Amino acid sequence: MSEVERPAAATCEPALPYPQAGEPVFRHVLACLDMSPFSHAVLAHASAVASMMNARLTVLHVLEPSGSGTVPTDPVEWTLRHRDVEAALRDRMSRFDGIDAEIVLIDGPAAECICAWVRDHGVDLTVLGVSGSSNWPFPGLGGTARRVAEAVEGSVLLAPSVEAGEDAIRYRRVMTPLDGSPRAESSLPIAVGLAAAHDAEILLVHAAPNVDLTEIGPLEAEARALRDQLRRRNERVAEQYITKVRARLPLAESCSRTRLIASGDARHALAVAAVEDQADIIVLSSTGASGHPDISVGSVAEYLINHADIPILLVRGHEWMRRRASQCGGDAQPARLPSRALM
Repeated sequence: MSEVERPAAATCEPALPYPQAGEPVFRHVLACLDMSPFSHAVLAHASAVASMMNARLTVLHVLEPSGSGTVPTDPVEWTLRHRDVEAALRDRMSRFDGIDAEIVLIDGPAAECICAWVRDHGVDLTVLGVSGSSNWPFPGLGGTARRVAEAVEGSVLLAPSVEAGEDAIRYRRVMTPLDGSPRAESSLPIAVGLAAAHDAEILLVHAAPNVDLTEIGPLEAEARALRDQLRRRNERVAEQYITKVRARLPLAESCSRTRLIASGDARHALAVAAVEDQADIIVLSSTGASGHPDISVGSVAEYLINHADIPILLVRGHEWMRRRASQCGGDAQPARLPSRALM
């Protein structure tokens, strides 16, 4: 049975639990700041999510050991360094009106410390920059950001390396890519909650897969006809699918929109769609239909992180969805949740 034809689970209607009016989907947001020029954007997006959802906000900075680590650190120097960093963080926070956040300074390797702190303090959204102050030799996702995004518990919001203004951020259009898989659909409740909190529109996007045929020499007429038939079938089924998904969203019809893209490269098509439709944030599952248990960030998500100049919210193992699913079906598992292979 295809994904479009499969009936919803009987224990809950709709198949996914959705936030009620005013119900926050995040309880504890962690903003991971370094001393790079782009950390202001991290704080701006973390504050935008936390303030609109009445979530607890914590600002975390990891002081990594300086030098080779073979020489003992002078305790006075270390204390002064802590004080200077905390003062710098408070200065950055003072640029936001009414921000209420706890500042936490910890020592050690950045990625490991962030993941451990998230696990030990019930964080369900970790916000960090795509690239930070480390000397990561490759373009795109920085070393610390990559390790955290791959291993941290809960959802991750990756802020782009762009300068942020002083005005509070509000999302007006939330883009959610769907590929027909249960993993991809697991991002919908988070997207709905975020859109409701910011009074934003949800844009559901599906990039219809290209139909590839083995080509050794020119394609015969029968093969070309088969390819065209498969392409038309894919587009028809995809249109029916995203229409049904939109119909079950707990939003007014004017607050949601769908878009079907015919493209051979879904990753590039989605990045272009984000620009053309002026999306403010992309909310998607960290892995989609082709996800494997040993991969925590799929190829589509990674491409968008590296090529889109807007924040990317990766949904993975969200506790709110688990709580709501248990309310619908007792001890039963929710109908559509992503795997937590690395958690």
